[in-house]
Amino acid sequence: MTQCPPFRHIVMRGAYNLRDLGGYINAQGTSVPWRRFLRGDCLHRLDEGEPERLHFEGLRMVIDLRTAREVRDAPSRLARQRGVEWVNLPLFDALSPDALAQVEVPDGHPLLAMYVTAVETRGEAICTILRRMAEIREGAILFNCTAGKDRTGVIAAMLLGLAGVSHTDIIGDYALTQEFIPELVSEFLSRARANGADVESYATLLESPASAMAGMLSHIDGKYGSVMGYLDHINVDTQTLSRLQVRLGVTV
Repeated sequence: MTQCPPFRHIVMRGAYNLRDLGGYINAQGTSVPWRRFLRGDCLHRLDEGEPERLHFEGLRMVIDLRTAREVRDAPSRLARQRGVEWVNLPLFDALSPDALAQVEVPDGHPLLAMYVTAVETRGEAICTILRRMAEIREGAILFNCTAGKDRTGVIAAMLLGLAGVSHTDIIGDYALTQEFIPELVSEFLSRARANGADVESYATLLESPASAMAGMLSHIDGKYGSVMGYLDHINVDTQTLSRLQVRLGVTV
């Protein structure tokens, strides 16, 4: 099990899986700076005062990766925080069963199919997300979804890959989620059970298996050479890449 430094997990009342991408070793052998990029779960249950505390500690942008319906049903407590720009940029919005059927994916965990399909069909959305991140020059950027696992995990992998962080660390960062969301998983399964859903299949999708992220990275390497090669393929412009790399502690 990957050990999580005590300063990586950001304890907030009402959140489970809020973490810093800092501290990993980048392509130049230095650490990704702390409090530049934060990844998180759904933040609609943040206690009173917590949004203000995040802003006080440097938060300047939130990119909510959930669908418009998810945002409507569970509005982010950070959407109206003064001094913080909040934007909704859904990542999996167009991940229909048809899209899943059209993309050839390797055998493995069901989540691998989802991640590879996102890579192959949601390039424009990934490009837009990274461009918006690059517009922020100072302070921290937080990106989140519902559990801080799938959509958030894909974007975290893109950022850490852009920094030249090792696959081992990217996979380990993804797998850390399983340490922080047992209560969320129980809540989601209880709700699914009450609605008569297929709880066993749903439980599989609530896992955070290292093999799923490893498979996604392997797919990217095999088809595009690297995360940087993939970002070039989806037409992320040079200025965006350079600004993000600077934020990630890479000298360009």
